[in-house]
Amino acid sequence: MRIIVTLVIIFLAGFAHAEKRHAGAHVHGLNHVQIVLDGTTLQVNYEFPIAQLQEHDEHKHDEHKGDRDHTHLTEELKEITSIFEFVRLPDSAECVQKKIDQSLRDVVTDGGASKDSGHKDVVIEANLTCGHPDKITAFDFGPAFERFEDLEKIEVEGVVGDRSLSDSLTRERVKTSI
Repeated sequence: MRIIVTLVIIFLAGFAHAEKRHAGAHVHGLNHVQIVLDGTTLQVNYEFPIAQLQEHDEHKHDEHKGDRDHTHLTEELKEITSIFEFVRLPDSAECVQKKIDQSLRDVVTDGGASKDSGHKDVVIEANLTCGHPDKITAFDFGPAFERFEDLEKIEVEGVVGDRSLSDSLTRERVKTSI
């Protein structure tokens, strides 16, 4: 148990540090996922550039223009009500979402001097309770690849029970096993 707590602390510290990433790490087509499964509680944090919410290709890079009005995108963000829009879990695990939070996070471009860089990431944080967590043998990110046509890669990191998880997924391989 001490190992799990230590790994979770290390994992969360890395996530906190990632909050102020530099724009060089803000890559369109690259998403980041952090997963922690402790007992019956599953925490999934899914992060992606806000531009992925845009529906039309001709507007994909509008966030890089002077107009920083993300009102339409913020409304679209509020429509995300389930982590299952991004990831599938085995039905036999009987996981039920208890809470979901959606937020925008600035990606720093000027060493942290500016509060609004114009580059934003969406962060979806979901808490689930699983009736049979031992049945979670894989995380299937097919729904994310189906949702975002410009998504190229998902970097997955986490702690599942007493095991660490680190994987890179693509359209050709959408599932990570534990």
